[in-house]
Amino acid sequence: MKRVFSFLGKILLALVGTILPILMLEIVVRILHIAPPPVPNPNIWQSDPILGWKHQPNSGGIFYSSYNEYQTDVRINALGLRDDPSLTDYDIPAEKLRLLILADSFGEALQIPLEKTFFKQAQQHLAEAGIAAQTINTGVGSYGTDQELLMFRQEGVKFHPDITLLFFFVRNDTANSYAPLEIARNGGSVQKSYFRLDDDGSLVYPAPFNPDTAYQTLGLEKPKPLPPAPMLPVSDWLFLHSALYRWLAPHLADVPGILHTLGPGGLLGGEARIRATTPDIPIPFFVYQTPMNDDWQSAWQLMDALIAELQSQATASGSKFGVVIIPAKEQVYPDKWAQTLRRNPAMQSLQWDTEQPNRQLADILNRHNIPYLDLLPLFRQTAQNSPNKPLYFVHDGHWTANGHYLAGEAVFKFLMDEGWAK
Repeated sequence: MKRVFSFLGKILLALVGTILPILMLEIVVRILHIAPPPVPNPNIWQSDPILGWKHQPNSGGIFYSSYNEYQTDVRINALGLRDDPSLTDYDIPAEKLRLLILADSFGEALQIPLEKTFFKQAQQHLAEAGIAAQTINTGVGSYGTDQELLMFRQEGVKFHPDITLLFFFVRNDTANSYAPLEIARNGGSVQKSYFRLDDDGSLVYPAPFNPDTAYQTLGLEKPKPLPPAPMLPVSDWLFLHSALYRWLAPHLADVPGILHTLGPGGLLGGEARIRATTPDIPIPFFVYQTPMNDDWQSAWQLMDALIAELQSQATASGSKFGVVIIPAKEQVYPDKWAQTLRRNPAMQSLQWDTEQPNRQLADILNRHNIPYLDLLPLFRQTAQNSPNKPLYFVHDGHWTANGHYLAGEAVFKFLMDEGWAK
């Protein structure tokens, strides 16, 4: 009997020794408020047959990073734009300079209050220069240049913009617009229709998106469902009830070994489960690989045609057209690229050139005589001179308020230098 009590005592001691530290950590995390709240981010998107998806008019709410890096009240106005709530129709006073923004998540800017976004910073600089202006921000998360072209045709042209600026994010936008790369990036999922080039190189517009026929149209099979994840209910419960879990899980998912061990079963959450089943090297990073393979060469050929078409559409509507090149964090901070290589061992045997996409895009823009602003040199120099003022969030990868301010000021100067701000 003594042996039994001794054994049970050891088990109890082990349980107390395990549970008590966890409870203490839970209390510390709650006191420090370093975990995001146990609520999902609001849904501000809806499906669209032309664009694939777009913003829901009059939607919004508080957005949080899974790393609790920001907390932002985001509101979508009556026109489906993340811009002034007062912008409720397409008629903007003639005395105002109408500046149309075509962008992806950097324009959507869920991480930053509206007044601190780069386009509102540019608008403020214009006002201080005595130029009344109205931004029209059509930025939507995960958009490619293809959707931005369609957005201009569907919505942007209705505003009769004086200036149309395409904001091009070098890491994603080429892949986002080319079906083989984007579908592979999404694990085989088809979420929109795609442009293509005809045999003579002409741009072919896509048919409206139909999820029932999209795979057949592209000659693809629907992806197989992910394997069962028995721990997903556990992760859901922990997310609702444990601040320690909400704080710790995203950081654990950033460690490849832990991600591929715990991720497939669902213990780190649904997003980590998907990440654990995607290719070892994220598809967008191949934009830096040299030499480019056939898919990437074809993607850039399509990008050439998309940008030329957008230029044609914009100028035909009476709008000046320019491009702003958005650098990725790993281009601005070399240590981030080194960290990417360390976390992805399969990348270490390949050749990379992080400035390659900027040169590819600049070549396209120069051939079409399109004015452009490449933010990479400015962001690199600023990062070196002001290392204590980060331009990107640590985990999120989008601009901080510092990054938005820098971009807004640069856009203002670009407009002035081109003689467009009148």
